[in-house]
Amino acid sequence: MNIDRRKLLIGFIIVDTLVVSLIVLYVLNRPKAGTPDPAALERVRLQLNWVPEPEFGGFYAALQDGLYAKEGLDVEIIKGAAGTPAPQMASSGQVECAVASADQMLTLNEKGGDLTAVFSVFDTSPMGIMVKADAPWNSLEELWKSDATVAVEAGLPYLKYLSKKIPDSKVRIVPTGAGLAAFERGAVLGQQCFITAEPVQMELKKVPVRVFSLAASGYDPYAVLVVTKSSWLAAHRESATKLVRALREGWTRYLADSAKYNAAIAKLNPAMSIEAMNIAAQKQRDLVAPAGAGAREIGSMSSERWATLAAQLQELGTISKQPASIDAVFWNAPK
Repeated sequence: MNIDRRKLLIGFIIVDTLVVSLIVLYVLNRPKAGTPDPAALERVRLQLNWVPEPEFGGFYAALQDGLYAKEGLDVEIIKGAAGTPAPQMASSGQVECAVASADQMLTLNEKGGDLTAVFSVFDTSPMGIMVKADAPWNSLEELWKSDATVAVEAGLPYLKYLSKKIPDSKVRIVPTGAGLAAFERGAVLGQQCFITAEPVQMELKKVPVRVFSLAASGYDPYAVLVVTKSSWLAAHRESATKLVRALREGWTRYLADSAKYNAAIAKLNPAMSIEAMNIAAQKQRDLVAPAGAGAREIGSMSSERWATLAAQLQELGTISKQPASIDAVFWNAPK
C-alpha cells in the first residue's frame, strides 16, 4: 500500500512538473503585449522596380519600426532590378502592390492594365537632365536649342514632350548605354538623371554638376507610385488604408532621420555606400515633402495633376484617349 502511495505521489510530481514547464514555455513564447500575432497579419507583397535605395526609404523605415505589423499587415518588400516589370506584376495579380511612375501606369492601363495609384512618394518629379557645373546653358530650353550631345533613354514620354515644346531643337540625343563615363570625360554633355542617383555619383567623384528639372519644364508626373490592382483595392479597402497609413508614417520618420534607416538599406544594396545614401536622402527631401503653404500630405495626389498628365500623354500620342474617369486612376486613403 505504501509503495502504491509513493508511485502515486511521484506521478503527481511528474504531472505537476510538466504543467509548470508548459506554462513557462507559453509565457516565454507568447507575443508581447501590443505585438500582433504574426499568424493573424494580412500578407501584402510590395514589388520594387529597382534595388533598395533612398527613393524607397520610407518603405523600409515602416518595416524597420514595425509600422506595418502595427496595422495588422505582413508587408514583404521585394527588391527589383533593371527591367523588372513591377506594374505588370501588380496588374496580373502576382503581387498585391508595386512601384511605377504615373505615365507608365496610364500607358499600361490603356493596354489592358488594371491599376490604381494609392501613394506617391514624390510630389515633384525627381527626373532631370544633368550637366557639369561650368556648362554654358542656364536652362533646359537653352540646352535643347544647342547642338550638345545628350544621353537619354529612348522611348521616354518626356523626350517626346521636350521635342514638341522646343521644336527648333538642335540637341543630339544618344543612348545611355555608355553610362556616366562618357559624361564624366565630356563625350556626352548632358545626361538624363534621377536626383538620388547620377548627381550623387558625380558628387562623390568631386565632379560638380547642375540638374535641369523636368518638372520645371512642365512635365511633372507623380513618381515612385505605389500601385495596386483595382479589384484588389475594391476588395481590400481597409487593408489599403492601413498600408497607406504605415507608408505615410514611415516616410515622415525617414525624412526626419534618414541616417537611422540607411544603414539597414545599405545592407540590402552593398553597391551603394551609406555616404551615398545619406547624400541622396538630402537631395530628394524637398521633392518628397515640399515646404511652404499648400504643401500636400505625404503620399497624396490630386485630380488636376493626373488630368494634366493624361492630356499631355494624349497630345504626345502615348495614349490614344483620356481615362474614362480621372478620379478612378488614383485613390487617397482617409486619414
